[in-house]
Amino acid sequence: MNDSRIRVSVVMPVYNAADHVESAIRSVLSSDLAELELIVLDDGSTDRSLAIARGIDDPRVVVVALKASGGPSRPRNLGIAQARAPYVALLDADDLMKPEKLSAAVAALDAHPGAGVAFGDYERIDTEGRLFEPSTLSAYPVFSQLRTTPAADGWRMIRQRDFALGLLHENFIGTSGVVLRKSVLDQVGGFDESLTYSEDRDLWFRLAHACDALYLPRIGHSYRVAPGSLSFRPGAQQARSRLVVLRRERLRWDSREPRRQIDRLLAENHAAIAYEHRRRGRRLQAFATFLRAMSTSPELRWLRAAAGSLAPSLGGN
Repeated sequence: MNDSRIRVSVVMPVYNAADHVESAIRSVLSSDLAELELIVLDDGSTDRSLAIARGIDDPRVVVVALKASGGPSRPRNLGIAQARAPYVALLDADDLMKPEKLSAAVAALDAHPGAGVAFGDYERIDTEGRLFEPSTLSAYPVFSQLRTTPAADGWRMIRQRDFALGLLHENFIGTSGVVLRKSVLDQVGGFDESLTYSEDRDLWFRLAHACDALYLPRIGHSYRVAPGSLSFRPGAQQARSRLVVLRRERLRWDSREPRRQIDRLLAENHAAIAYEHRRRGRRLQAFATFLRAMSTSPELRWLRAAAGSLAPSLGGN
């Protein structure tokens, strides 16, 4: 396809997703927006993922074989760099895209040049594809109260500051749910490849200081929840990545209340590490880390938890 005709580039990192990658690819190819390219980046899979992707006969599919990087950030960045369209959509290899998602997002971004990202609600399915949560964002209380203004065709505009403030409370963007303006991505940079977790929120934070966002309160993709995925990995490992991301975000704010909210999140992540120390019997380390949470955001619960690390009968859980 001629480069000028491609409206959106879909970037799909793949690692050992043989059970689901064909369904994911075909969900993109079933889009009602035909002018797309799908860049599939196999990140050193040891199963049949690469062969399955290469076996799909569609000129819009580009398959790239990579050495294993250990996470989705590097393949995503390489896919973004290769993208030929003005918009980039992301889809994980075990998720499914709804047919109307791309055409709706591209039309909305075309109509609103100040918006750098368009996203929607999403449903959750299990490994067998059974629906168990029909709406994810309905459970996000801060997001549901976020100030928006009507845009065309059911879209809601979230202005830049409200977008940035909302993300300080909740990560309400599903990675497989976004369509991004490539020029804004070029401005803020891609995914931080040094992060094991929270690389998505790190990017959303940067985007939220650069542009408005568009939200469509309809289901745009199916998010497959599987034991063993990154979201099921140990909390302390996730907390360490979140601390890096949150400290960066704190530097972007001058006003007091956003910084206080970030401090609350920092304290909660220090506490997650402290609880892991306690679980492993490292009580002095737990005590010191709970005190660090207390010094970051003074709350009685952290002081009680610190006391409980040395004398469990005093601190409860």
